[in-house]
Amino acid sequence: MKNLQFIFLRLCMYLVAGMLLAFYTEADIKIVFTGFGIILLLSILAYIRARNQLFPDSLFGITCFLMIFSLGFCTAYFNKPENQTGHYIKYFSQPTDSLMISGIITEELKPTKFSRRFILETRELISPGKSIAITGKVLLNILADSTQNKTTRPGHIILSRWKPEEIKKPLNPFQFNYGKYLKQLKIEREIQIKDSGIKIIGEKDDISTQAWHSRERIISGLKKHNFGADELAVFQALILGQRREISDELYKNYAAAGAIHILAISGLHIGILLLMLNWLLKPLDRSRKTRLLKIILILLLLWSFAFLTGLSASVVRAVCMFSFIAVGMQIKRKTSSLNSIFLSLFFLLLINPYYLFQVGFQLSYLAVLSIIIFQPIIYKLWTTKIQPVDYFWKLTSVSLAAQIGVVPLSLYYFHQFPGMLLLTNLIILPFLGIILGMGILVIILSVLGILPGIMEEIFSIILKGLNVFIEFIAGIESLVFSNIHFSLLQCLSLFLVILSLVILSKKVDFYRISFFLISILIFQLASYYEKWQLPYSESIVFHSSRSSMIGNKIEQSLHIYSRDFLQENLLKDYSRERNIDRIIKKKPEDILELSGKLCLVADTSSNYEIHNFKPEILILTGSPKVNLERLIDQLQPKQIVADGNNFRSYIELWRKTSENTKIPFHHTGEKGAYIIENKN
Repeated sequence: MKNLQFIFLRLCMYLVAGMLLAFYTEADIKIVFTGFGIILLLSILAYIRARNQLFPDSLFGITCFLMIFSLGFCTAYFNKPENQTGHYIKYFSQPTDSLMISGIITEELKPTKFSRRFILETRELISPGKSIAITGKVLLNILADSTQNKTTRPGHIILSRWKPEEIKKPLNPFQFNYGKYLKQLKIEREIQIKDSGIKIIGEKDDISTQAWHSRERIISGLKKHNFGADELAVFQALILGQRREISDELYKNYAAAGAIHILAISGLHIGILLLMLNWLLKPLDRSRKTRLLKIILILLLLWSFAFLTGLSASVVRAVCMFSFIAVGMQIKRKTSSLNSIFLSLFFLLLINPYYLFQVGFQLSYLAVLSIIIFQPIIYKLWTTKIQPVDYFWKLTSVSLAAQIGVVPLSLYYFHQFPGMLLLTNLIILPFLGIILGMGILVIILSVLGILPGIMEEIFSIILKGLNVFIEFIAGIESLVFSNIHFSLLQCLSLFLVILSLVILSKKVDFYRISFFLISILIFQLASYYEKWQLPYSESIVFHSSRSSMIGNKIEQSLHIYSRDFLQENLLKDYSRERNIDRIIKKKPEDILELSGKLCLVADTSSNYEIHNFKPEILILTGSPKVNLERLIDQLQPKQIVADGNNFRSYIELWRKTSENTKIPFHHTGEKGAYIIENKN
């Protein structure tokens, strides 16, 4: 039985290994089918052989590992859009006016200043005389125009022109890659269209659409009450999972205070809700039949809450995970909670292997695992018989345990660590359950039309107090450590340190201490490697549409040549990843030596006739009125670079001239910032 205690952990490891191999390698479909068939046959033969043996050997175990591994590989392989025969990327991927597309809007995303954004599940490509059934998700950007009526919503079946575009990559180094993020949601293209260019041809009537309509009706009802804008935005995020009305300033405050996790319904909210339900239904623990009733009621109420939040993907995922945990809690075996977590992980990854790469999914599972593993260890470090003190110590141990698991990922993805994180969670977590419970009650009473004014006012004061507290914490800037460079290698090595701590906590001996010390050494080597591989010097022509910005990195200093003010947001990511601690603004010069290469910066129509002057790179900025063909003949550069501070008409003219003269042309607005490599 001991070997079966963590069977789902091992199965998940094999499954994930197969999925990762499929995501990062290419394979012919014939090889995939042949390999799976051979492994399946071997597994059947090994099973028959094991049944006829008195003392089974390891062959059956090996074939089981191979079977789960190949199952993970095949699941991920056939989920990749390029391996799906009916995916839209296989048909007419270029923009055209002769094709129409029909599809179902499945989800609404947070809008931008210029458009509303939805996820569109494609159904048909329609051309004159025929239609083709297709699959795949598209990012639908509905641009604001004078005819916009904002009637488009999830559940609508729409018809529009098929003009797919590649999702743009970031134009400056180390910026957030929105296209990569969308690929993790299996979205390969985007469509930009005005609201007037969309025709609604129907509406899908399913449970997800009904859930979305129910949530919107609840939100409309709440807006009739006297909640402030920020209070209502937080209310919607906390209870209903709708974050579209949260202002950028409010979002930044929650992030700086280390409380951003409460603005997105995740494992934290569902976990608190599960604990509340488990406590409320504790009288049903008296017999086996009533315990079964308790499980049924908990699952019913958890999924009712998911329906209340519109059945969004992240909430459904969290409720699914905690449904397994709820069952494990009632079994009351030592390893049931861990097995329940890994069973839910196994189940969810089979449904969607892309969950592996989604940050919310990773953070939810790591936080829950960390609480189960570390909370008992931390709690036992100190004991007290004073009940109120013991209660807060339990909350502290839970908060500390959760952070142990998620800090490496938080540093890697968000590059910041709030120094007041523990204090924030200690103050908020005890009241989050109260806020959730009271919020649900407010919603129910509001729907029934019997919400007392005193309850509305009390809840509004609570939400306002929460926002004021978060703003106060976020305002202590000295305790917010941001722009932390933390690589994937450092993240993985830090997880190795945490694993060694877990092993060491079970038993202290020479080998476990050695493993712990070696893991620390590996983390130090990873940190040293990240510093060592940074270039000593590097030059870059940044993409900026409002000004010219040419950077020259020397050690930990970045010299910026620009006539205008420095755009710090543009330089933030580059400075973090290149370990820059000082930015020096300099006046632009016509002639620069960048990374050992002579460069001419042409920002006017000046005469550049200099004897024996042959620059390797010609940088065009500020839309100079130059005769490029004559300039090329005179200077004979090896590379032409045009930054974002140029008229589009000039760019096209320069491109044609460069093509005619066979000189490489780089426009930062299309190819991103131009990095000049050092000769040495």
